Amino acid sequence: MPEARIVWRGKQLNKRTVAMVEAAEKLYHSKFAILQGSYNKGGVEASAETHDGGGAIDIDVASKSAAQRVAVVKAMRQVGFAAWLRTPAQGNWPYHVHGIAVGDKDLSRGAAHQVAEYRRKRNGLANRGKDDGPPGYYAMTWELYLKAHPSAQPTPDSTISLAAMAYARTHDVMTGVWAADRARVMAWAAHPKVGAISKHETVPAPGVPWHLHFRQVMTKVQQHFKIHPTATFYPAVADLMKRYGYTIVA
Repeated sequence: MPEARIVWRGKQLNKRTVAMVEAAEKLYHSKFAILQGSYNKGGVEASAETHDGGGAIDIDVASKSAAQRVAVVKAMRQVGFAAWLRTPAQGNWPYHVHGIAVGDKDLSRGAAHQVAEYRRKRNGLANRGKDDGPPGYYAMTWELYLKAHPSAQPTPDSTISLAAMAYARTHDVMTGVWAADRARVMAWAAHPKVGAISKHETVPAPGVPWHLHFRQVMTKVQQHFKIHPTATFYPAVADLMKRYGYTIVA
């Protein structure tokens, strides 16, 4: 499945990349200013299409000292980014740290090439120069970092969008954040503490459209909790989920 896309600090990214950035910020002990995010096809010619897909991010370091710039690169590499300091001497761009999340499912072809170059200890530029960043992290991935630092595991998302639930009632194909919301509702309904549906009912039976299945599940939830059965995710269902710690947004 593709990564779950979100808008974070005004930039298009995905949840995995955001979690990695937040972990890198903790190592650096300060938040980053983001110049460019992901999923920006054709947006910046100088990026060589690396930002067309997911996992790509540029961090503004123009106002930082030389030591601080290196520290940002190191923090990003520590959590699984293929990251380099980019300077005005290298191209038509300001000082920034360019990062590609190793292992991201949505990498563009250009971004995947840069990851391969990083692992070859190169600079990720067209000249294929020697890597000029802090060494020792070429094999690191986000998953390996989490295994070594369990406390860095991001808090599971417990937000449910009302718009997503309204969409799920009439549509079968859902991707990204809204698809994740629908999956969370299904998992909640099947949780042993809820018990409104069985585990195998978290996905439709063969031949049953997703939107019909979603309505059936909503009806079972409402019958289980003895509230008016409407086959919709209406306020009473939202209130139920709030009791279990979920956040309901528009």
